[in-house]
Amino acid sequence: MKISLKKITSCTLLAALCFPGFALTMAHANTGVVVEKLMESEKSWDGTEYPPYPSGTAQLTMLKITVAPHTTLAWHEHPMPNAAYMLSGELTVEKKSDGKTRLLKAGDALPEMVDIIHRGFTKDKEAQLIVFYAGKKDLPLSIPEKK
Repeated sequence: MKISLKKITSCTLLAALCFPGFALTMAHANTGVVVEKLMESEKSWDGTEYPPYPSGTAQLTMLKITVAPHTTLAWHEHPMPNAAYMLSGELTVEKKSDGKTRLLKAGDALPEMVDIIHRGFTKDKEAQLIVFYAGKKDLPLSIPEKK
């Protein structure tokens, strides 16, 4: 069966219009680049909508965090949107106000909470994660719970 270049181009254009993600995949098809969206969210993992970004000079921060087995992080909150990607192990995140939890495993992405007290803890496995913060200059990444 012979297929014309015109038909291929038309089908590609139609797919790109109907399925926006298709265009992204096709744009990189001949370059050896694969793009995989890990997460997209307007809400944190508990369903709370994100507030507007802080005003001021933008500052992006990315941390690689390793949490030893049987470790509980202190209760804290973040004043800016941030997201985590689990590299290895397991980490449970817990919201203080209602005890709601979510277990994260390698390959999971998490839209973190903003201005909500929470913590993370490990059980038998070490957890390694990358956390990306979209804040502003001189704004702390994390604020300990006020007692």
